[in-house]
Amino acid sequence: MDSSEFQFQFIHLNSVSSTNIYAFERLRQKSIRGATVITASFQDNGKGQAGKDWESERNKNLNISIIVSPKINVEHQFKLSQLVAISLKKWLDTLAVEGVKIKWPNDILVNGKKVAGVLIENSVLKQQITHSVIGIGVNVNQGVFEKFDRPATSLKLELKRNYDLKKALTEFIKLFQSYYLLFLKGDVNFQQDYLKHLFGYGVPQQFQDAEGKFLGVILGVLPSGKLQVNRNGKLKSYGLKELKFLD
Repeated sequence: MDSSEFQFQFIHLNSVSSTNIYAFERLRQKSIRGATVITASFQDNGKGQAGKDWESERNKNLNISIIVSPKINVEHQFKLSQLVAISLKKWLDTLAVEGVKIKWPNDILVNGKKVAGVLIENSVLKQQITHSVIGIGVNVNQGVFEKFDRPATSLKLELKRNYDLKKALTEFIKLFQSYYLLFLKGDVNFQQDYLKHLFGYGVPQQFQDAEGKFLGVILGVLPSGKLQVNRNGKLKSYGLKELKFLD
């Protein structure tokens, strides 16, 4: 196992278009060695899932990209997604934030409102993931949000106080690193924990797919990351852009 995956390097930027874009540029230049955490006080082109923008006020939130080299088969990439989601969930638990759930595939909700978003982008060579850039946005001290499909919240709104960003970063990365090292050693399986905290798992709720709106029930998640849903008595599997949550 590469020892450079055990010691995370840190890079902080005052402003950047996107920490993920910056991370891939550094990888292209081959100026990154080992696991690296890139943070920014502000990003003007933050990226979310499915090409959506990520809203974040300057000096209010955590904008993070973590570069790792998991060296796993691309077929197992969802395990990394589960690792990130569980790390975020467990970290929020330590802060006594209540009502935390994982919204498939890896975003984090508090009482149905979005508090953290995740975008994982991989470099693949011969079916092996050589590098993963894990983009994470956490709403920390922001108090007002634009209206999107799903309402947003922050640690400030939930805990009724401002939170130190450096402390928040240190605490989260420490927890993430502990889970990541277990992941590299193959000593942990996140599936059970993931389903336990999955938003809407086993509960009837409204969805929309290519055929229209329907009342369905989430039954599980495949190793590929596809969501298994009971749709009118039939088991169907959906990729990221194939299903919309209406609740």
